[in-house]
Amino acid sequence: TMAPKYKLRLVTTTIAILIQPTTSQEINTENWWCGSTHTEASTQCTLPCPSETGCPLGTVCFSGITTCTSNRYCGLDYNDASSRCGTPCPTGGGCPQGEACFLDITCGATQSVGGGGVSGGGNSGGSSSSSSSSSSLSSSPNIPNGNTGIAAIEETFLSMKTAINEQLFLYETPMMEWVPSTVYRFDGFFDGLKIMHSQGVAGKKIYLGGDCAHCHMYGLINVAAFLAQAMKETIRYDACDENSWDRVGADLMYPISNACGQLGQSYQDYSCSDEEKHMECEVDPQMSITAVTNAKWWGAPGPLKCGPKSQIPQSGHWD
Repeated sequence: TMAPKYKLRLVTTTIAILIQPTTSQEINTENWWCGSTHTEASTQCTLPCPSETGCPLGTVCFSGITTCTSNRYCGLDYNDASSRCGTPCPTGGGCPQGEACFLDITCGATQSVGGGGVSGGGNSGGSSSSSSSSSSLSSSPNIPNGNTGIAAIEETFLSMKTAINEQLFLYETPMMEWVPSTVYRFDGFFDGLKIMHSQGVAGKKIYLGGDCAHCHMYGLINVAAFLAQAMKETIRYDACDENSWDRVGADLMYPISNACGQLGQSYQDYSCSDEEKHMECEVDPQMSITAVTNAKWWGAPGPLKCGPKSQIPQSGHWD
C-alpha cells in the first residue's frame, strides 16, 4: 500500500491540476456577466465582468453567458473605444477620467467620424460631426450610429426613460416613502426640453451643446443641474404650483394670505424690468384662481387660492 504522506501529495497534486486556471487565450471574457444567479446574468445582461471583478454587492461573475453582448465601451473617441475595447460601460457611465462611453462599438473597427458618445464618468470625450449642431431635438428614438451633439443627448435620455420615471422623478409621501411622481413624467420633461432648446422663452434657450467634440457633455450636465434644482423645488413635493410654506405667529400657522405673497412679499405689486416690460400683465382686481397641486408633507396646507375681497373679505389660516 502507498504511505499516507504520498497519498496526501497525490491528492494535493490532483486538486491543483483540476483547479488550475486556463490561459487568457482560452477564455472568452466577453461572455462573463454579473448576476445573483446564472439565469439572471444571462437574461438581464446588466453588467459585464471581463476581469472577474466589479460586480455589485449580492451578485457574482458568471462565465459562459452567450445570450448577452456588450457594445458600449469607454474611450477618448470612437476609434479609441473600438480599437481597445478596454472598459465596457453597459449603463452609459463608469468611464475613466477623460473618457466617454460610446455606443454600438464593433471591436477592432474604426470609422472616419465619431461614434455615438454618451455621458459617462469622465469629464471629456466623444467626437464631433458636421451635424452635431442640429437646432432641435427629434422625437424619434431611432438615432443612427455616429451621432454626437444634440442627437447624443436625445439618445442618452431616451435610453434612460424608465430609470428617470421610476428612479429619478420621485416624491416623498407623508409616510416618508419615495414613490414615482404623478405630476412629473419623462414624456412631459422631454417635450418641454425640446421646446426650450428649439424655441425658448423671450429669446432665452436651454444650452444642450454645440459643435465641439465634447459639447454634448456640457449639455447633459446643464440638464442635470436643472433637474437637481427642479427636484429640490417641486418634484420631491409632487407639485407644480407654489406650495404654502410660510408660517407666522406664535403658533406657526399657515395663513391663507400666503397666496398673496410669502415672506412679506406682495405678488400683485411685482413689476418687470424695462427690457421685460412687454411681458408684464395688468393686475386684474377681480381675478380668482386656485392652485392645482399642493405639498404632501405631513400637516401641509391645501392648494393656494386667491380672489378679490368681494369674495374673500377676510382670510384666516389652516388648522
